[in-house]
Amino acid sequence: MFRRLTALAARLAGLDRRWVFAAILLAVALPFLVPVDFRAAPGEHTRRFDRQLAAMISDPRPLLIGVDFGPQTMAELDPVLLGVLHRVFAARKRALFLTFMPEAAAPLRRHLETMERQYDLSYGRDYVFLGYASSFAYTMYGMGKSIRDYFHKDDRRIPFEELEALEGLRDYGDLAGVVNVASNAMPKFWIQYAVAPFGVRLLVACTAVQATDYYPYLQTGQVGGLLAGGRAGAEYEGMLIEAGILDAPGDAIRGLGSQSLSLLAVLLFIVLGNLGYFAARHRARRG
Repeated sequence: MFRRLTALAARLAGLDRRWVFAAILLAVALPFLVPVDFRAAPGEHTRRFDRQLAAMISDPRPLLIGVDFGPQTMAELDPVLLGVLHRVFAARKRALFLTFMPEAAAPLRRHLETMERQYDLSYGRDYVFLGYASSFAYTMYGMGKSIRDYFHKDDRRIPFEELEALEGLRDYGDLAGVVNVASNAMPKFWIQYAVAPFGVRLLVACTAVQATDYYPYLQTGQVGGLLAGGRAGAEYEGMLIEAGILDAPGDAIRGLGSQSLSLLAVLLFIVLGNLGYFAARHRARRG
């Protein structure tokens, strides 16, 4: 029996690497091809984010959502953004959008068009995209004084005064809060130019590698809630399914499944490789 196992391990150690690549490819792709549910139990940070977002939604004032990520991090943050959009629009919350990254504008427009169809929204009444602003520090601080001084028309070139969603909007005091979904340091600038001087309520969604930058602000209360990376996105997506907002798992949960299966495949090949190595040594000793 032992000889058979060592022989098998030795054969596996000499396995053509193309089979390894094929196995990894299958592990990555499988959750997107087969309806396998890799839902993760939500952690405290995810629950805190949702509690804070729910408080903003219950506030009658509109919500401002900043979207600041590009194609490089779209796989990780796009599902997170979609989760936030579903949460906000399912509650019929009036929302304003802006971005400080020009490459984020076109994907955001597509997502908003999808939300408009799904939730029967009316542009100008239920939501407005203020567009791309080039000078983030100047704009963030200036909006605390007067939003109308920095945005005269929206992304569709509609004058500020003709948009029902912006009626009575003067400064941050007329907003329920800010949600920033970003792959860069933009949340820090929101803290510096909006939270610190004007007391704006801020929620942050970022990539997993950025999370350590914002935990100190979470502890001080300058950031009310934090969604960090794909894992948190999958947790939040699961919460939306439980709440009846989403019907089925989306890309966040499928992405977590893809990561999990690919890591399991890598670990399996590491174990097999080591078994093959020790089996070969054993056979060499026996001569």
